[in-house]
Amino acid sequence: MNKINFQYYKTKIGELILGSFDKKLCLLDFRYRKMRTTVDNRIRNGLNAEFIEQDDKILEKTREQIDEYLNGGRNKFDIPLLMVGTDFQKNVWNALMKVPYGATSTYLQLAKDINNEKAVRAVASANGANSIGLIIPCHRIIGSDGELVGYGGGLAVKKRLLKLEKNNNAMSDDEKYEFIGSRDTRYDGLFITAVKTTGVYCLPSCRAKKPNRENVIFYESKEEAMTNGYRACKICKP
Repeated sequence: MNKINFQYYKTKIGELILGSFDKKLCLLDFRYRKMRTTVDNRIRNGLNAEFIEQDDKILEKTREQIDEYLNGGRNKFDIPLLMVGTDFQKNVWNALMKVPYGATSTYLQLAKDINNEKAVRAVASANGANSIGLIIPCHRIIGSDGELVGYGGGLAVKKRLLKLEKNNNAMSDDEKYEFIGSRDTRYDGLFITAVKTTGVYCLPSCRAKKPNRENVIFYESKEEAMTNGYRACKICKP
């Protein structure tokens, strides 16, 4: 019988379960998440293997990189991965891995990224079925309204991870300006764009015409923009 090596690992965001198969990481998840049995059975059946509590080099390297990430010293992982799921799920997980550190996306944007805009519910289901957390960053998915949505480790952990990445991923104002106008939702929630000539503040993904650089001010939150006298855009409705 094939075997999946696994280890439990206590971290500052909770106790994790790590699993490897054929020198690749196939599991990085919260030990006590609600879908624990469902996820484990999918991996066990997909690999035709049994879980054996045993350490190995892949799990050791994973623990090291998790610690570096949680301490703010790493924004990319270089662990070989083995995704266990349907082709559709793998497409969604690959799209998730393209959401940059410090940025966010939505189920709708992910559906667009895989050229299947009508599959928002299926995308949300695949996101929830992700068994390699942090590295396949499902915590970077937020609601279209900017609110946090469900997460296997809980919303408090999700909020903590997004804050960690935001604090370690400061963009210059010129970098922010280059990004706005692309209509990409990945940086919504990371900063707010305010336009001096209109007195309006917008999401980075706003569809409105891109203003001239000298007319733009960036704020960390819509509350900060409102405090400085700006009103919400009627197009993007931040």
